[in-house]
Amino acid sequence: MLHFIEFLICFCLFLVFYSYVIYPLLLLIYSGCLQLLRDTAFVIAGNDRRSVHIEAGSCPSVSVVISAFNEEKCIAKRIQNLLDLNYPHENIHFYIGSDGSTDNTVEIAKGYKDSRLTVVNFEANRGKAVVINDLLSMADGEIVVFSDANTFYESGAVKMLVRHFQDKQVGAVCGELKLVDGDSQKNLDGLYWKYERVLKFNESRIGALLGANGAIYAVRRILYEPIPNDTIVDDFTIALNVSLTGNKVLYDPEAVAIEEVAPSTGDEFIRRIRIGSGNFQALHRFVALLSPLYGSLFWAYFSHKVLRWITPFLLFIVFLGSLVLSLNNQFYAVFSMLQLLVYVVSYYLRNTIIANTLLNFLVFFVNMNIALGFGAVNYYRGSAKGTWNSTKR
Repeated sequence: MLHFIEFLICFCLFLVFYSYVIYPLLLLIYSGCLQLLRDTAFVIAGNDRRSVHIEAGSCPSVSVVISAFNEEKCIAKRIQNLLDLNYPHENIHFYIGSDGSTDNTVEIAKGYKDSRLTVVNFEANRGKAVVINDLLSMADGEIVVFSDANTFYESGAVKMLVRHFQDKQVGAVCGELKLVDGDSQKNLDGLYWKYERVLKFNESRIGALLGANGAIYAVRRILYEPIPNDTIVDDFTIALNVSLTGNKVLYDPEAVAIEEVAPSTGDEFIRRIRIGSGNFQALHRFVALLSPLYGSLFWAYFSHKVLRWITPFLLFIVFLGSLVLSLNNQFYAVFSMLQLLVYVVSYYLRNTIIANTLLNFLVFFVNMNIALGFGAVNYYRGSAKGTWNSTKR
């Protein structure tokens, strides 16, 4: 029995290590080899290294869709940001749906008199998924761009996104979100965020990009599939639905959106709990993707998503196993106490600004998994909802 517990501890630690270290290394090698083959084909046969042909003046019709809830503090700035985008006025329309806002969001939004803007006041708070589905029934653009009320696009962001759709095999494109401090506007992209960007870039290269960032992504309108009303992680669901049609989902770091981080780490922690609930909802809905028949998409889904989602439980098994073995083994007694110390200290440092990069990463990692664990509990006990509250800014 003791040997089995030791094996279980090692196996769980290996799965975590594989997801965070081995998988990224294998991904980089595979992606690099694919690019080498493409470059070689270009030299030998004259084939194009790029899957996208950029043609000047190619601007398909675009519908920008935003679901907003109690966003009176930022909605005016956001609308002006949309109206100032560098995109032909006759080819773009903005749809903003208020999901039962109880503040002045609707009044402020309707104060803008522009033919490109449609503001829809949904009086009941039904959830972001419902609002998106309703807005999509009104939108008639060839390309639909999804965004958030608290996100601000660089002038050419939409052009950067839609240029890829000249390739008929492209079904969706995810842009780049940069996080900044609300007061100083300083870039706050942390080590983990940069690490995730590298993974997205290389998963896009091998045709296995999973999900999108809700702040900035675009989908070919004909490929949009209405999502269930109780969907929590709508961006992940919408983009993965496109992948399952066999169309490409790309990542373009040149299509840039900017978003202020939550002023309170407590607010960020609550947001991550909600995302955690949505992850386990998605795990149940896309269980069929756990089949090797999906090739690279299966590999990325299992390695990058599923193993990450169950990491809190893997770490919990490691801790419990260590406690059991600590009764007769001094090494495991120290190991279990060290784990407890790291978890407790990291949790209490979650509101602290830490200068050291590695220590900051450790604290972030621990609290991310604590929030993910709480999210899983909320989902399985049925307390996770499709409705939401805006983050205080």
